[in-house]
Amino acid sequence: MRNLCMLVLLFLPVSCSDRSHRLPRSSGSSYYVIVENDCDSLVFHALDTDVAGLPQREPSFDVLEITGNFPEYTLCRSIVRVKIDPKYEKAQIIYAKNVDAKPQMLINIVAPSAETLRKAMPVIGTQLRSLLNQAEMNTAITYLMAHHQDKAQERIREAFNAEIYIPEELTASKQGDAFQWYSNQQAQGMQNICLYQYPARRIDMGEWMVKRDSIMKVNIPGEEPGMYMTTVRNGLSQERIKVKDQERLVLRGLWEMKNDMMGGPLVAHAVYDTARATVIVAEAFVFAPESKKRNKIRQLEAALYTLKIQNNGK
Repeated sequence: MRNLCMLVLLFLPVSCSDRSHRLPRSSGSSYYVIVENDCDSLVFHALDTDVAGLPQREPSFDVLEITGNFPEYTLCRSIVRVKIDPKYEKAQIIYAKNVDAKPQMLINIVAPSAETLRKAMPVIGTQLRSLLNQAEMNTAITYLMAHHQDKAQERIREAFNAEIYIPEELTASKQGDAFQWYSNQQAQGMQNICLYQYPARRIDMGEWMVKRDSIMKVNIPGEEPGMYMTTVRNGLSQERIKVKDQERLVLRGLWEMKNDMMGGPLVAHAVYDTARATVIVAEAFVFAPESKKRNKIRQLEAALYTLKIQNNGK
């Protein structure tokens, strides 16, 4: 029974790079997935799970389920095809990139029976979300490489001994003591990235929260005295990840304005600069009270993944 739930990831290379350059641009918005021939909506339910760290429920992906193969959907950026056939030995994910369009993630989920697939879905669902999330992040980072602020890059490099791609639409900025804030300053869909640093021996979650609230109180005040940004402690989540062999702590949760009605989601990446014994934090937060927030915060998070400490550990 255990073997039936085993997940195998196979990467199918797509011929040569020359063909990739000739592919048409894919269609479809970010985090939108076409699912073909879903078995009892198993894939739909796996992709419909809640996004962590948002104030209201939003699905991980927007899903369109179709039955059969429709040529008009072959150029979509994210496609999942379910194939049930006794010839398959186990439930597997087989994926390829840039098959009919670019950028594109094409995923085949195969299984010998519907029951086998159902039992494997706890594993397959997690891997499926991870694959699609990573594909979307990579697409956003590729876009940022060509559409970021060079002047902001220079200021960040000088102040923090670091590099990060600040989206070009975040045109408003504020400089403080070991602090920088970039924003699009839109009243109903405000997107923001902050960078700040503080001396420390390591990245400690408790210390980080105290430092964050202190730094935000000084640098992001509200419209009236006594109003300032704080961290909502309930519901915070953290995980340690590696980006290009550099460990970082990722925080997700909510922020709110003290003595005001403003608030929203935040995600932050903290990296330790060993040469300077300093924690450097790149943080994204959104204020969009009358709209969905998933794509807005994920777009900013792509920028956080580009955070890099110069000559760290050397």
